[in-house]
Amino acid sequence: MSQLFLIPIISVFDVHDVAIREWLGRLDESALRNHLEYPFKLDRFFPEDSQHALVSVDEIHNEILRLLDIINPRAVFLDISVDFVELENKYNERLISPLEFWSDYYQISASVDGSQALYCVYIKGIIDKEIRLIESRERLPLSVVFYGQDIKSREELIPVYEHTRDTDDEFLLQVARTINEIASLHKLPEHLWYAPMQVRQTAISYEETEEFYNELLNRLKRLLKFKVRSYIIKSLSGHALEFLQAYEKFLDYKMRIDELKFSNILDGLKLLTIQSEHPSIVIFCTPMHYCALLDSLKKDRLLAGMGIRTGDIDIRALLNKMKPFLQKNRIMQSNYDIALNILGFKKSPRFDNPGSRLIPSLDTPHLNLQNGSTS
Repeated sequence: MSQLFLIPIISVFDVHDVAIREWLGRLDESALRNHLEYPFKLDRFFPEDSQHALVSVDEIHNEILRLLDIINPRAVFLDISVDFVELENKYNERLISPLEFWSDYYQISASVDGSQALYCVYIKGIIDKEIRLIESRERLPLSVVFYGQDIKSREELIPVYEHTRDTDDEFLLQVARTINEIASLHKLPEHLWYAPMQVRQTAISYEETEEFYNELLNRLKRLLKFKVRSYIIKSLSGHALEFLQAYEKFLDYKMRIDELKFSNILDGLKLLTIQSEHPSIVIFCTPMHYCALLDSLKKDRLLAGMGIRTGDIDIRALLNKMKPFLQKNRIMQSNYDIALNILGFKKSPRFDNPGSRLIPSLDTPHLNLQNGSTS
């Protein structure tokens, strides 16, 4: 019987890709020519916030590799967009190498002109790190199955997510201004780095703001309990309502994509069981979809019929390392509850379930349901 594991993942490629593109966009022609002569260790020239993000994502990547070694270095993986079926088949039939697989997936150009040449030199080194996610130290896994949503549905989500972020930013700004009128905030954020989804259909957010936001949140909760509640509500109700509407629209889109992803996962698992038995199967997913997919896997009754049982692995260390990348979604998730409080609304049952959670928490139960245990 196969064991199935679900692991949240932040792509080391995506973070490095956004960082190099952002940096290249700021170079003038003379600086570009100088770097083309010595295109090595370019990340030391990146802005400080980007450098912090790169260090963190490399730590995450190493932790994921450690978990894979514990599970099974030859585990089969379900990952990446369903639009790349031809590429998937080439890899599974051993017609291309892992390096060719990732190069084709990320469409690395052979161009040698200017910034594109510098980009290619840098990013091919990053692809070497990604290869371990489909290639063990000794040999390739038996196959890779793509389960993600199609590009069209992903592109439909982008403007909804971006609008939600924008309204959350404005809501948070007004919260900070209102509280500052009563009592000054002390701890300021250290590193903020965000690339919009429109850049490459991947939103990268790195924010060392936990201490600042916790102080902001605690003060707001206290103020809402005391005599200044009416002043807080008067100052923030308009922004709270705008954010609430944007956030719930985004959750509707997200939950539809969760359903699509889970349906594709089941199709992928059926395909795997027809091919042959695999001792270990690892499903990678973005942290945003982890809680919804975990809940669906726990409730699904078809897995046993496929000869698959859910496995258990401790991901607390991984989640701790992911914190700076999860902060913005954590803020939006918390601000949703604050907006409900300010407006005096009760959360709709539709949005009171694991599918409405944007980040896994450290007390999120793992896949093993024996005795209702958690790790």
